Amino acid sequence: MTKRALDLEAVRAFIRIAELGSFTRAAEASRTTQAAVSLKLKRLEERLGFRLVERTPRYVELSAQGATFLEHARKLIEAHDRAISVVGGTRQRLAIGISDHVAGPELPALIARMNAQD
Repeated sequence: MTKRALDLEAVRAFIRIAELGSFTRAAEASRTTQAAVSLKLKRLEERLGFRLVERTPRYVELSAQGATFLEHARKLIEAHDRAISVVGGTRQRLAIGISDHVAGPELPALIARMNAQD
């Protein structure tokens, strides 16, 4: 039986939630929205088949399975980042979110030129 790979960005979101104890703080640290962090965690939990955190109105607490998974999640991300660093040097990723209306026709061409320089 083939299993689908984990979404590493969802794993990173889970680690931030666990470390910061809050979806809002995890979103701020990730420079994204709380809704995006929540969706990533939901999909990760669905993929794994168990809840990673218990949510209350005031705080987020790791479930027993979440606490166990956290240790492995950290090792996974560390190994991934180390492998990328060794193979890929210091290249970093830049994500830009902008509507087509605001971007205009020039932005795609600019991004293509920037990618070609890599």
